[in-house]
Amino acid sequence: MNAVIYCRVSSKEQVEGTSLESQEIACREYAERNRLDIAQVFVDRGESAKFADRPQLLELLAFCKDRERAVDQLLVWKVDRLARNVGDHFNIKAALMKYGVRVVSVTEPIDAKPEGRLLETILAGFAQFDNDVRAARTVQGMRRKLQDGIYPWQPPLGYKGTAVPGSKKQKPDVPDEPAFGILQEAWMSFASGSYTKAQILRFLTGRKLTTRSGRALTNQFVDYLFDDPFYAGILRDPWSDDELPGKHLPMVSRETFDTVRSIIAGRNRSMPHQTTRPEFPLRTFVRCASCEHTLTGSFSRGRSKTYAYYHCHNRQCDNPGNYPLGEVHAEFARFLADVNPTPHAIAHLKRCLRKINELAAAQVDHLRRTREADVQRAREQMKELIRMKVDRLISDEEFQRERKVIEGRSTPSELHDSRLDAERADSVLGDLDAVTRHLTNLPETWTQVTPQFQRRFQQVMIPAGYSVGSVGTASKGRLLSFLGSPLPVDTYLVPPAWESWNQLANEVQTLAQIFRGSGM
Repeated sequence: MNAVIYCRVSSKEQVEGTSLESQEIACREYAERNRLDIAQVFVDRGESAKFADRPQLLELLAFCKDRERAVDQLLVWKVDRLARNVGDHFNIKAALMKYGVRVVSVTEPIDAKPEGRLLETILAGFAQFDNDVRAARTVQGMRRKLQDGIYPWQPPLGYKGTAVPGSKKQKPDVPDEPAFGILQEAWMSFASGSYTKAQILRFLTGRKLTTRSGRALTNQFVDYLFDDPFYAGILRDPWSDDELPGKHLPMVSRETFDTVRSIIAGRNRSMPHQTTRPEFPLRTFVRCASCEHTLTGSFSRGRSKTYAYYHCHNRQCDNPGNYPLGEVHAEFARFLADVNPTPHAIAHLKRCLRKINELAAAQVDHLRRTREADVQRAREQMKELIRMKVDRLISDEEFQRERKVIEGRSTPSELHDSRLDAERADSVLGDLDAVTRHLTNLPETWTQVTPQFQRRFQQVMIPAGYSVGSVGTASKGRLLSFLGSPLPVDTYLVPPAWESWNQLANEVQTLAQIFRGSGM
């Protein structure tokens, strides 16, 4: 009997390790025990788990389709190597069965018996569940980066990333000269109102500016350039279209960006697309229970009245459904009611934030005193250095070198950053009473928030959204998680770590802006 082997890893780190080799060895050992001849080995290196994105899998299917090769079995290390989606798994298996090929997992007891088929379905389901969880965590991680002011993807032309190869980005993107200066000049020229997009394109081409891959710029690039708020220091959340402040150096001011957008709008007669509808506050926030694709909303006309639905518009969804608006809203309202913070939890939050405020103020005071001592010590050292220079005990080069060393020992930025932290702690503490007043009845607060702020409110509650029917298992925001902690207020606790404090502060300040903007 003939068999083929299929191996797959989803990351370059696994390719460089031993995962592929160990998969093939296990499959070959199985073939030897069962007296199978290996016709060919197919390996997808660092490819995704999507069916269409695996060239070697497609070649394997074509190979097995050729009856002359007489392939009887496909050997895989585990079921999840074949697919990480239940639908893809059984689609691939059905295609192979047409060619007379049976799928065999060399490490899992799946066979044609009812128990084996059940186990195979369970394993395929676990593979999809694991893949879905990873996808949700990835989205949540990217949204956390955006909330922290860091763009998690490759920045647009004019900037360069700061991520070290093989690690996640921890610092904001930085200007990439000379492209940064050329594009900045293009922005300012267009903002004057004296140039068209075509003239701007000719200007950029004349300055020999190209894409990162070396291709010539196009009219479409100019459209993207003047539509991207990143250049104004603003990060756009692609899942909600919310705008967040970025920590990178803006190429232009917000005023210049708005001026450019106004000029373009004045020249464009087309009607803007409506992305926010007050009737559907959970639109693009809640996801399909079947495919995890975000839902949209629309009205359907019945015989006597109109009905509102959230629905999945993913054409590849195995079970696209229409979800009545009332049921979806009721589920989210029940979730908000279940996570309503108690007065005990709110008191604990205030206590911790006051402790943070005290620590920040103490840190500033400590650094101020340390800074004053450093300055005084530097002055004395400088006097001694000047005396040695006057007495010709050191040369001019030595004098300049030592002077720079003395001047470089001061730490004004550290003191400045600490003052900012202390000022922010004061600001958050000032917002706290206004925020917590509206947290005692979250379902009612959700309905009172104006439509333009409802999406931001929802994201504070559940940053990555949720699937219909599974809101109870959704990952809650830092503030909601903190308030849901079972720890009593009279227990002595260390205040949140600085990273957690920053996330708490972000969410408290965001809620304060939402409530003020809603007139609450």
